[in-house]
Amino acid sequence: MEFTTSNIEKLVDLLRAPEPDVLQGDDFPSTKYDITVTRENNNSRDLPTMKTPKTIEEYESLEAEEAENMGKVGFGERDRKTPVYTMNYLQSVSAEDVFLQMGPKTPSSASCENLVVRVKMPEDKKENVDLDVDTSSVTINSSRYYLKLPLPHEINPDTSKATWDSTEETLVLTLKLQREFDFVNF
Repeated sequence: MEFTTSNIEKLVDLLRAPEPDVLQGDDFPSTKYDITVTRENNNSRDLPTMKTPKTIEEYESLEAEEAENMGKVGFGERDRKTPVYTMNYLQSVSAEDVFLQMGPKTPSSASCENLVVRVKMPEDKKENVDLDVDTSSVTINSSRYYLKLPLPHEINPDTSKATWDSTEETLVLTLKLQREFDFVNF
């Protein structure tokens, strides 16, 4: 095969990435009926920009500062209240655990399967609550409240569940604990 100019151009055309067939959001012309997010946009100008570390020492200091700030409940949101919350361990017990005491479970929190977080959010609605659950933290964001809560144990977000108690205006999170030695305790 000869490497002529036309053959090389055909090869370039073959190797070029194809144009997308579907228009993306930025490709559409703007109209007066666009849907936009209006919740708390005015404070986005006041937020500090993230600093990218250039050395390992800068990275470690930023990580230490972020970890310290995460320990402060309500970190990063000054215009909203921090809701009152409680954290309790929940243990599933059977008849043999209670009456016969033959099971491997103990009354301590080491044998608990779930962590129940109750967040009281008076004067708020379920529709206004934005919940983000991570393996090590829970972030609750609403029009009135903000809570970034580091958790004492790692959890499995896929098997955890959240419910809204409308009579008490409380968000109830049942978080499935994920521990290293669960096979020993259960």
